[in-house]
Amino acid sequence: MRKRLFFSLLRMISVVALSVGVAWGGSEKSDGTAASMGAITAFADSLGYSWQWERAFGRLTCVRPPDQLRFYEGNCFYYVNGSVDKLPEAPVRIGATLCLPRGLLERLFAPGDSITTSPDRAVVSSHRKTGVNILSVTSEKKRNGTLLSIVLADSLPFDVTCFFPNLTFNFFGGRVDTTSIKQNTRIGLVNSIFSIQFDVSAQITALLTRDIEEPMIDYVQDTRTIMVSLKPLKTVPKPAKKAAAENPGTTIIVLDPGHGGKDPGCIGASGVKEKDVVLPISLALRDILRKKNGLKVYMTRETDVFIPLSDRTKFANDKKAHLFISIHADAIGDPKKKQKTSGYKIYFLSQAKNEEDKLVAMRENAVIKLEEQPQKYSNLRNVLIEMAGNEYLRESQDLCILLHQKFNNTFGKKIPKLHRGVGQANFWVLNGAFMPSVLIETGFLSYKKEEKLLNDAAFQREMAAAMSGAVIGFCEKYGTGL
Repeated sequence: MRKRLFFSLLRMISVVALSVGVAWGGSEKSDGTAASMGAITAFADSLGYSWQWERAFGRLTCVRPPDQLRFYEGNCFYYVNGSVDKLPEAPVRIGATLCLPRGLLERLFAPGDSITTSPDRAVVSSHRKTGVNILSVTSEKKRNGTLLSIVLADSLPFDVTCFFPNLTFNFFGGRVDTTSIKQNTRIGLVNSIFSIQFDVSAQITALLTRDIEEPMIDYVQDTRTIMVSLKPLKTVPKPAKKAAAENPGTTIIVLDPGHGGKDPGCIGASGVKEKDVVLPISLALRDILRKKNGLKVYMTRETDVFIPLSDRTKFANDKKAHLFISIHADAIGDPKKKQKTSGYKIYFLSQAKNEEDKLVAMRENAVIKLEEQPQKYSNLRNVLIEMAGNEYLRESQDLCILLHQKFNNTFGKKIPKLHRGVGQANFWVLNGAFMPSVLIETGFLSYKKEEKLLNDAAFQREMAAAMSGAVIGFCEKYGTGL
């Protein structure tokens, strides 16, 4: 048990503006006729956003704390407060700035607000809620710990301290109903919750049943919810993994051909569909691995069917798999870049470290738009699941490296490595797998040479053979000790 404060976290989240008047202009076509497009930068300026245009990446970032939007020239995907969404049409460059239809700009920058517009002016009004601004506190028992959720009416600055058994949140400017914000029933690691109202702040305290590791804390802007994941402090070291020889048995592998059915995935330069490329590669890999003693292989799909992302990892968890491999192909829409961007890359689940890997994850995650009952995918709501996945971070990295080495040695100049050949990003199809997991981007269908290769049956078998060599080597190293 620790006897002193082990951390103090301060997060300053700016309060949203009460009322904003907006003036913005449209653009003109080259022939002088008025277009129904508006400059994103002009609209952002009028609303009090700061912005940064990065010409080399074709990227425009608009910030007015706590809100942030990021757009890409010629790309329908964009970021809004850390989440990925899709525009009905891609931003276009007119002159020296990116532009979107005026109505779309209003919905993006002022969703749900009362808006009046004229051809050259829009007025946006929003009103702060009165009364309490700390609405609820709930705790939920999860598989790997406890999830604490604090819902706010306003964005508030706060800090967090932990001195067992107290986990305390101090909200500056917070107002709380102390009669309703309380919990007397033990749930998971939380024994009880109570609140205190001070003159200029409010305090929420959770009494813990046992000492915990440093909590993972983040803030969901769209719902103004603080998500706190709690894990018990490990008092006994995790036993070292035994060698495969000491753990005789079957190693279970789940292969996941990406996309399928109504979701074609990306479309190649000549119309080749991602779903039609990754399925035969996966089937060939399955057939090779099944010939190896001690390996049992399942597939999330063996035909052209649509499967939601969460069902794929659930399938692997239900099969108690020791390894999960999701197989994909990539594409890029920018006509200037599509004949220059090529190569394979293998990913493990973690926060992306560069914009290129973020964009890859955005393209693969966009499949949730086709799901009949799309779930709320986010790192924050799945934080305990991701923590479980992090237990296998090293093994996932090891498999990525083995696959990269095998690809590099096998394909030579046929398909080169993209960037360093190994990357990390938040792929939702991997988020929730309780075993080592990787996602393989076999190449770019938007690059004609690679599209032709990836659509060739002989090369598909060659790629499957390269994958199998890395997978078998990995299994021989770890075996069922995973």
